Amino acid sequence: MADTPFPHYKLQADGPNETGLILMVQVSLGAGGSLPGLTEQSVVEHLRDWLGSRPGVVTQLAKKSIVSTDLEA
Repeated sequence: MADTPFPHYKLQADGPNETGLILMVQVSLGAGGSLPGLTEQSVVEHLRDWLGSRPGVVTQLAKKSIVSTDLEA
């Protein structure tokens, strides 16, 4: 997905009989930061746990990001 901004999360929930969902999630924080008591990771982990609590559902969560490293001489 070339149009997907970074960082983003891919949440896949697979159920019985080839049912399932694939969610691409970009979490943008407000000017003052996240909501009190929440982080971007805790929000998507809650979605993963909520979907995974259903009988027969298996979930996968991945964070995709681009990381740069400063190289010093």
